[in-house]
Amino acid sequence: MLRAVFVLAAISVAGQIATGIHLVEVRFTGDTRLDGVDLKKCAADLKSRTYVGPQWTHSLVERVKVQCLQDKGYFKAAVKTSTQQLPDRHDTHQFVITIDISAGPQYRLGHVTFSNNHAVTNAKALRSLFPIKDGDILEREAIVKGLENLRYAYGQLGYINFTSVPATTFDDENKLGFLEIDVDEGKQFYVSSIDIVGADEQVLNDLGLKPGQVYNVRLVELFLRKHLPGADVNNPNIQHRLLNERDGTVALTFDLRKGLD
Repeated sequence: MLRAVFVLAAISVAGQIATGIHLVEVRFTGDTRLDGVDLKKCAADLKSRTYVGPQWTHSLVERVKVQCLQDKGYFKAAVKTSTQQLPDRHDTHQFVITIDISAGPQYRLGHVTFSNNHAVTNAKALRSLFPIKDGDILEREAIVKGLENLRYAYGQLGYINFTSVPATTFDDENKLGFLEIDVDEGKQFYVSSIDIVGADEQVLNDLGLKPGQVYNVRLVELFLRKHLPGADVNNPNIQHRLLNERDGTVALTFDLRKGLD
C-alpha cells in the first residue's frame, strides 16, 4: 500500500462557493497505487485549474479519477474528499482538502474492436491508429489519442462528420479491459468550390485539392500552416466550410487575413 500526502487548499464562502476557486494545497491519502512523481503531477494539475459552483469538489473528484487514475489503468477507483477550513485571510476562505483514494485493480488492454465501419473495413489499419498494444496498461490518454487519430484518418477520406463512441468492458478476473469503438462514418464529402480572401487565387495551387475531389483535412491543414504559420487552422474564421448534407458537398472559403487574430 502506498500512502502519500500532499497539501491543497481552496477558496469558498460559508455556505456559498465563490466564483474562481483556486486550489492551493491538497492531501492524498489511502491506497493510491501511484508513486510520488505521479501524485505530484496530479496535484500540480489540480492546482493549475479554477473551480466554480457549489459542487466544485465533485468536479475535482472526477478529475482525479479521469486524469490521475484512469491514465494509469485504475478504472474502478473510489475517491472521497473531506475539507477543513483554515483561518480566513484577506477574505479568501481557504480550505485544506484531503482526497482519499482506493485505487483498486490496474487493468491492461485486452483488445480493440470496431463496429459499423463500412467505408474502412481493414480493422488492422484502424487498430494501428491507437498508440497502445494489447497487454499494455489501459491508459485513458492513449485511448483518447487513438480516437483523435481515427477521426483525422477519416477526415482525410472526406468524412467530415465522423464520430466514434468507445465502450469498455472489463474482465475482473484477468484484470483486462476490452474496447469496442462504435463508428458513425457519416457521409463522404466532395469539394464543390474553393474561394480565398486576402490572397491571390494562385496560392490555391499549394492546396493540392480541387473542386470535384474528396475533401482531405490533411491537405487543408498543410496549406493553411504554410500560409498562416502559428494560426489555428481549425478556426472557422480562417477555414469556413459550408456543407450540403443532401448532395455530400462542401464549399470551402479560406480567409488569410484573419490567421493571427
